[in-house]
Amino acid sequence: MSSRLVVNSVRHTGASTDALTLSSDGKVAFPNNTGNILQVVSNTYNTKASLSISNNYANNNNYIYYISGLDTTITTTAANSKIIISGSVYGENSLSDHQTGFVLSSSIGGTVAPIDALRGVSDGDRVRVTSMMNTQYWNTNEDSTPSTTSFTNFEYSPSQSSGTAIIIKVGVIISSGGSSTFYVNRTVADANNASNELGVSNITLMEVAA
Repeated sequence: MSSRLVVNSVRHTGASTDALTLSSDGKVAFPNNTGNILQVVSNTYNTKASLSISNNYANNNNYIYYISGLDTTITTTAANSKIIISGSVYGENSLSDHQTGFVLSSSIGGTVAPIDALRGVSDGDRVRVTSMMNTQYWNTNEDSTPSTTSFTNFEYSPSQSSGTAIIIKVGVIISSGGSSTFYVNRTVADANNASNELGVSNITLMEVAA
């Protein structure tokens, strides 16, 4: 003979908040367990793509060019959670690596903006980025030398309610050169030979209880 207890939450008689909550999809949450990983969302992207970049960044948010295939949505399960962001971008720019950077941004309620805490401080005309592109092996044509730029355990602490959908976005910028094309998961030339490797990019998001 089996038995079943049907409840939405569990709370100690002397407590003011729930110790355990159960959602309609059967998931269990522990609202007061600070530091617990509440969920993990991963996005692996191996499609070849290209971004046409038409302006130098100059800290103008309009000149951040986003890799749409890496847009990754996490819907919070608790209020004021922290989001831990890790990932990598594989590719090659038609400009040099030292002219290429990346900016982590978020979109909440349709408003896209760089995550200020995850880029350099404002200081004159210096370009504010999350990371510059890793420098690959250089050769004279610069069209078959991709690299992988990684970012690990970046902490994003938005103030949001439970159930908020947050899209994490990876933007590409150029610091000089005027224009370029950034090739995602491929080389510039993309010739059918062993010198033009294809790769993969990814994003992993972890919601951590505040």
